[in-house]
Amino acid sequence: MCATKWENATDFILDAYFDTGQLKYLFFIIILCLYIIILLGNLLLIVVICMNKSLHEPMYLFLCSLFVNQLYGSSGLFPFLLVQILSDIHTISASFCFLQIFYVFSYGNVELFTLAIMSYDRYLAICNPLQYNTRMTVNKAVIFIALTWLYPFLAVTVMISLSAPLQLCGNIINKLYCDNYSIVKLACSDTTVNNIYGLIYTFITVFGLLFLICYTYIKILKICFSGSKQTRQKAISTCSPHLASLINFCFGGCFEILQSRFNMTSVPDVLRIFLSLYFLTCQPLFNPVVYGLNFSYFILGAYFDIGNLKYLFFMIVLCLYIVIIFANLLLIVVICMNRSLHEPMYLFLCSLFVNELFGSSGLFPFLLVQILSDIHIVSASFCFLQIFWVYAYGNVEFLTLAIMSYDRYVAICHPLHYNSRMTSNKVAILIALTWLCPFLSVVVMISLSAPLQLCGNIIDKVYCDNYPVVRLACSDTSVNNIYGIIYIFTVIFSLVILNFFSYIKILKICFSGSKQTRQKALSTCSPHLASLVNFSFGCFFEVLQSRFNMKNIPIMLRIFLSLYFLTCPPLFNPLVYGLNVSKIRIICKNLLLRNM
Repeated sequence: MCATKWENATDFILDAYFDTGQLKYLFFIIILCLYIIILLGNLLLIVVICMNKSLHEPMYLFLCSLFVNQLYGSSGLFPFLLVQILSDIHTISASFCFLQIFYVFSYGNVELFTLAIMSYDRYLAICNPLQYNTRMTVNKAVIFIALTWLYPFLAVTVMISLSAPLQLCGNIINKLYCDNYSIVKLACSDTTVNNIYGLIYTFITVFGLLFLICYTYIKILKICFSGSKQTRQKAISTCSPHLASLINFCFGGCFEILQSRFNMTSVPDVLRIFLSLYFLTCQPLFNPVVYGLNFSYFILGAYFDIGNLKYLFFMIVLCLYIVIIFANLLLIVVICMNRSLHEPMYLFLCSLFVNELFGSSGLFPFLLVQILSDIHIVSASFCFLQIFWVYAYGNVEFLTLAIMSYDRYVAICHPLHYNSRMTSNKVAILIALTWLCPFLSVVVMISLSAPLQLCGNIIDKVYCDNYPVVRLACSDTSVNNIYGIIYIFTVIFSLVILNFFSYIKILKICFSGSKQTRQKALSTCSPHLASLVNFSFGCFFEVLQSRFNMKNIPIMLRIFLSLYFLTCPPLFNPLVYGLNVSKIRIICKNLLLRNM
């Protein structure tokens, strides 16, 4: 039995916050900008749908409900986050904690219900088009929308009424915001009723909705494969935004469930914080961009007919993807599970490997589908999602490599000051910045590109890229160009200077120091330098292809060079660091031999 009990806790301590010093003002500005973008993006589309009678159809009414829910969900998190970032005491009253639980859980449930109803709506429109107007009337759509709000609200109210009376043995929640399961875990009293209710709700409601979504898309896919080319194009253009939104939400929801149910203390704090905020921030940011586009799809002009060789290319790309997933996941697990590797250099490496999984997952599944497909089109929403994925990956990779070069500079040139300069808090802040800043900058870039009026829809590449989309514009692109130039000069060039500065200082120490100093510098810097050169090489070719006419170069060489920076670093980096960094090499070797 617990020594101390709280029959009704007056307040809870949010333990995931840590001291960021003066950087808290930077985080405040970033979060505030994200919240403003979410408010403007969702409000704009709500107003557009409400004010235009031509959009008073079931599909658009469901979208309007989705955007309202995203305003509702983000308003339950962002104002609270902004206050907590500036505060020195991270406590929350019990009443406000349960209010926030209501906000977060009802947002998640309404989102899943709405996406499930939208998948059923698309199923009717594509599989039963002649019966659509009788089956999905405006009145029925209004009833469905009412149910997607009322049922989750009732379910969450019951859940909180079971959690609130529990006797608690503590008041520390290891998250940035309140979560029901974290409170139930603090209970001294019996939680059987809570667990049974959670299981019943999960199996009846959540699995029921997921089954409905899977059923509708199986039927849609069946129609696509058996129907005409025109039917497939219609299905892709109408379903892709919804499917992209659904995958994005499930991705975030999956990580949130993993964090709540399993012990994740071995995972770096910054990664845990990012994943816990993903489904509450990315969905409200992502959906307005996905659904608010003026072109329904793009044609990828770089693909050509290769006959039965497509099956060989499919197998090659699939094998590459499996190797990338296995190699990067292995090193992430090794770093997370071994406390001896919870040092700055290895935490930066872990962030690098996570980014490589993130980047390759934005390309390889898409490539595999396109290789086997006869129609090489991509919906506008999915195209901008892929642009976000690719550009975020590239920016995070470059920022991480720049921070790693600075880390090596401090370790070699100022070894006595290393532990005071590279504390765990500073490392966590640096990793957070390497993800937050690129995500924000890419969101701004896409928000400038998405509203452009386009004069065509053919992109001469095997995947989506921002610059070819901007080149298709009929409207003025001065703002896009100015933003790109400012970003290159302020961010990219400053990172290049940081890399050069670090290595000039390291080389100076190598030439003036002892043989032992040179050996240490070479052993720790060589993998990073090789990784930096490899990534820069790929980026250089990608920039050349985007900005200059490369039609004189053979198409296979152009395709290979455009894919280089998205495929070679995720393949190359785990090999380089796994073989050259002694601590990682020894632990990997022991792990693999033990399993054999």
